[in-house]
Amino acid sequence: MKIYSDPDSFTDKNVVLTIGMFDGVHEGHAKLLEHVVDQAKKKNAKSAVLTFWPHPRLVLQQDTSDLQFITTLDEKTKIISEKGIDNLILLPFSKELANLTAEQFITDILIKKIGLSHLVVGYNHRFGKDRIADFNAYKGYSEKHGFGISKVDAVFKNETSISSTVIREYLLEGKIAEANELLGYRFSIFGTVKGGQKLGRKLGYPTANITPNEHYKLIPSSGVYACLVHVMGKPYGGMLNIGVRPTVNSDKALTIEVHILDFNQDIYSEEIEVTFISKVRDEKKFDGLDALVHQLKLDEVTIRKVLEPLQLC
Repeated sequence: MKIYSDPDSFTDKNVVLTIGMFDGVHEGHAKLLEHVVDQAKKKNAKSAVLTFWPHPRLVLQQDTSDLQFITTLDEKTKIISEKGIDNLILLPFSKELANLTAEQFITDILIKKIGLSHLVVGYNHRFGKDRIADFNAYKGYSEKHGFGISKVDAVFKNETSISSTVIREYLLEGKIAEANELLGYRFSIFGTVKGGQKLGRKLGYPTANITPNEHYKLIPSSGVYACLVHVMGKPYGGMLNIGVRPTVNSDKALTIEVHILDFNQDIYSEEIEVTFISKVRDEKKFDGLDALVHQLKLDEVTIRKVLEPLQLC
């Protein structure tokens, strides 16, 4: 897959395109991208995805305090490439771009710069400052400006319409299995291991303290999770804790720390990936370190059972 950050450098002039933020690149997005690839093959054209970076809310300074991404730009790029898309266009978002109507965006960007021949939209697709939600309006533009258009309907799973919003809600509630099912893959966090208080080592459960690579990466709800840890080219089982460590922490700062099962190597400054399998319990405050260690031993037994089908522990 070719990646473009400047539409002026895009050279294909027969393109089947879809537009969106594609946060999570979930099963609904996968159906949309599959349709793009199919249409491109039928028309002997190139398939393309156009997304915006930076995120429009960052540029327009709209509610950035609660902005959380299921996938970082790197993660999103990797998943889109795995769907068979030929080109990914990272269109720099600006206030000038935000002032274009849907029709202006189609003519000035999609047709003149990218060579649009067919536009694929989702069931709730809207773009331009007028934010038109009526598919018939887009169909009218296609007839007026001479490009094809098609709409992909919503995808449902267990009577739930798959959307990035629903998946974010599941993750923030710790409903990992439900989120993973709608994503079509397991939710992960990439981060760098930093030094900590090393209390876990004294308790018999040394932990790697993780700083996510992306400031706006979504962090699931506080609690203890069964996870996979990909480190130094190999997957291991892990006991992950997200929270403020109320038993030992006085400053109440949120931490993400993982005890890697059957692993004993120094990995400070290493980049690791933590893949979420399921939530085991909520975070709680214990009456001293002995009670905490007792619970950690129970957590380990539970988590090893959860991970056993994966044949890692």
